[in-house]
Parts: sequence; C-alpha cells; structure tokens
Amino acid sequence: MTSLVLSSKIPSGVIDDFDLVTVEGRLLLCAGDGSGAYTWEPSADRWTEYRLDLPYRPADFREMVGHLPTEADHGYRLYSVCAAVVDGRIVVGGANYEEPFAQWDLAGGTVRAHARPDDGGTGRTTTVWLNGRPFFISCGARTYLWDVERPDAEPVLLPGCRDTVAGIAAGTLNGRPSVVFGDEDAGVVLWDVDTRSVLKEFTCPVPVQDVGLATLDGHTWMVVAGENRLVLGDPDTGAWEWEGPVDEDSIEFEESEEAEEGENSTSCMDVGVVGGRPVAVTGSEDGRVCVWSLDERRLIQGPFTPGHGGEVNAVRIADLDGRTVAVSAGQDQQVLVWDLELS
Repeated sequence: MTSLVLSSKIPSGVIDDFDLVTVEGRLLLCAGDGSGAYTWEPSADRWTEYRLDLPYRPADFREMVGHLPTEADHGYRLYSVCAAVVDGRIVVGGANYEEPFAQWDLAGGTVRAHARPDDGGTGRTTTVWLNGRPFFISCGARTYLWDVERPDAEPVLLPGCRDTVAGIAAGTLNGRPSVVFGDEDAGVVLWDVDTRSVLKEFTCPVPVQDVGLATLDGHTWMVVAGENRLVLGDPDTGAWEWEGPVDEDSIEFEESEEAEEGENSTSCMDVGVVGGRPVAVTGSEDGRVCVWSLDERRLIQGPFTPGHGGEVNAVRIADLDGRTVAVSAGQDQQVLVWDLELS
C-alpha cells in the first residue's frame, strides 16, 4: 500500500505551483507562493527563500499592474512555476495573472530572460523536454517556447491565444517532437515543434483540468483529467475512451447539496511509470490524491490518507532515493510525499 513518507509546511504563504529538479543527485522542489520563490530539499526537510529581481523598470511595472512593487512582494510573484538545471545551476521561470513571464538564475535572483511588458499576465507555465533539451512554455495572450539553455535567443511564438490553457505536456508523436495543450474551453490542441504549427485540434468529452502523454502497448495516448474522471485520447484519430467515472464505487464522487456544480473535481495530474506500469496521479479540489492504472483503466490507490486539508494545487511523480514517489502540494500549505512502489 502507498505510504506517506514525508510531509512539510512551507514557511509562508501557499504553494500555488511547483516543479522538481535534481542537482548532484538531490531532488529539490522549486515553488512559488505568490510572493517569491522557495526551494525545499526533502532529504533535509530544508526550505530556502529566494528574492527574484524585477525584470522591468518600476514605471513599466506600475503601468502593467497599477501599482509599484513593495517590499511585501519579496520580488516577483510566482503563481505558476517551471524549473530546469543548466550547467549545474537552477533556472526557474514563472509569472502570475498580472505580470508577464520571466526566468531567473535562482541562486542570485538575477533575470535571464523575460517577455515584453505588453504581453500581459501569464497563466500556465511548464518545463518540457524536446530532443533531450529543456524548454519553458508560457501561456497568456501570447504563448512562447523558451530555450532555457540559450537565454539570449528569441522565444518561439506559438500560434493562437492560450490564456485559458489548463495543462501542457510534451513528447514524441509518430516520431516527431510535439506539445499537447489542454484548454478548458477549447479541448486539446497538438502542436508540432519542428514545423511550429498546429497539427490537430480535438474536442474533449470533459472540461480539461490537466493533460499528459502515456505509452500504452507501444502507442502514445493523450491523457486528460477533468471533472472526477480521466479520459484517454488517440492523437491519430481523436477517438476518446474511458469517458465515464472509473471504479466509481471505490471513490466518493457524491457532492453535498451545498456544493457548486463541478466542485471537488480533479484539479491537477501527472503521468509517469511505476514498476513498468503507466500511471496517472491526480489531485482534487477537496484534497484527494489518487493513483490510476492507465493500462487497466481503473483506480488502483487512494484516496491517500491523511490527505490535504484543501485543494491540491500541483502533483508530480519523481524518483527519491531510488523509489518512485508522488509529491503533492495543497492549499493547506503542506507538501506531502507518497511512496508509490507497490512491493
């Protein structure tokens, strides 16, 4: 059975989003709490706060958000976070709904690259690996692909407005590096990296909260989390399967009479492999963390207890000391680490 192996509370604020990096064999969590950046080292349960330089002149900042930055901001606010390691140093990227995307050398807080002030606020950001190299994707009124290793390079402008993107995944589809965007309003979009063009667009049977890619029986599938369910989509045909709640009797889907429509639904997801088995780990608005077997199309673990005392804002699958774990962060300011190994 899955067990809780670590828990920790961020010293201040709420972890709105996080990413994971490995430095000299050590797993580190890079988080944003709405006022700055933190790292957490699980092996030592150590939190470190970082102040990030503003990428814009004060006058430009005031024009963007209506006020000057204050000391209480502790630097740039990160509601969405992406991170990678370049030449042994952590590079963190992110932004919030008022301010454009930027990226920093985390140790010094110095700006490496940033979007234009008139690009407006940023919603979803993520780290993707394409042809073995790290890139950041930032979504807003304009969507960009940033080459993390080349901060002086102009970012690639992706077609279309993606300010309602709820999830991003990247991988290889039919031998070509591709990016999948899940949009709460518009379904799923496949983008070809080499040709810099939209390959296909699909209407999804559920409102998209997050997306992933998984290989099942030698074929790559799109994985979409939304409402209280997962669905699998074939990127070649656009056909969807597993359209209803799975193992509904094994997880409480009932909503109270006071609950609003869609409340307690899935809020985040990550896709990975545990013991050779492709899985998805989901977090929900009511604090549940669950593991789903994508091969078997069923819930296999969870809800984990004790769970989060509020919405799960982000979840990631990672390797910690040779074990596959799920790391989740919630509105309750807690980071929980779960051992996913079944043996």
